[in-house]
Amino acid sequence: MVPGFSLHDELQSLSESGMTNAQALYAATAEPGSWMKNNTGKIKAGYNADLVLLSKNPLEDIKNTKTIEYVFFGKNWIDKVQIAAILKAIEEANNANRNIKIDEYNR
Repeated sequence: MVPGFSLHDELQSLSESGMTNAQALYAATAEPGSWMKNNTGKIKAGYNADLVLLSKNPLEDIKNTKTIEYVFFGKNWIDKVQIAAILKAIEEANNANRNIKIDEYNR
């Protein structure tokens, strides 16, 4: 599992390969934490975990992992409006970088 945008695609691939949605979610969360033995990946006393609040149930359709309403991390949280603004800024920065011609950097 790779964190970021590709995580949604990887979860869908796991689901399409025959895993239940619950198994795919476990493979992306609790299982890596268990393997690393670092008390992450579960919402449980004594564990460190970030939390994503969704508007639709990913157990019904794994694509519902994209219906993010809030992300809680550490002592912070952001909502979908803030997430959209961050994603827009990333997209604009990426697009701006694509407009730079390599010959501008010749010595």
